[in-house]
Amino acid sequence: MMNCQKNVMANFDIHIENSDKYDNGRHDLYKIEIYKDGKIFKILEPEGSALFLNSNIKFDSLKEGKYSFVYENLFGETIKKEIKVDESKTYRVSINPDYLLKKNKKAVFENLKDSEAKLVFQSRGCFHQGKDSIIIINKGKNYFLRLKNGSLKILDKEAWAYLVKTENIIREIPEDGECTTRDEYIFYHKGKSDTINDTTCRFSTWYTLKDYLKKNIQ
Repeated sequence: MMNCQKNVMANFDIHIENSDKYDNGRHDLYKIEIYKDGKIFKILEPEGSALFLNSNIKFDSLKEGKYSFVYENLFGETIKKEIKVDESKTYRVSINPDYLLKKNKKAVFENLKDSEAKLVFQSRGCFHQGKDSIIIINKGKNYFLRLKNGSLKILDKEAWAYLVKTENIIREIPEDGECTTRDEYIFYHKGKSDTINDTTCRFSTWYTLKDYLKKNIQ
């Protein structure tokens, strides 16, 4: 039987990076499994005394085929990204440890209806203590952010989606952290409160949200 596989000489330019451009934290990976046409092709793991994989890894002289990149994100989910190689070119592969698949069902922001919700953030550690908050309001089809001076700033669809995504991330933070710093997120809505604790020291979700609001809303 004639082998019709193309004589492809492609390259992979692999970047371990955040999907959220407002998140400046580094989220390291311990392993990436690469499959070619369903069979293991390469397992990427730290070399020598390194604890984590390099943020940029390159492969050359790749043949035609379907490649799959499999890794575990920050939330313990298995992520699979597929790349079809059929040209002699460099394929840029973005690996995002911060990307969350699961959608939490306890969302407050997404289910606001002619009401308001408050998110309080508190952080405590050996050498620091801080507290901050935001208030989100729904009136009909519109959503607003209450600014520190009491005025309301309307949220467009992109900003609203970002807030919903942020709450989803907060609610999926793993519970098995052993860090001496404790970040606490408290959602208040209609007289009820819901608290999520982060003791992982792997997330900077509140600071990422504040950076987004500063550059896009406030």
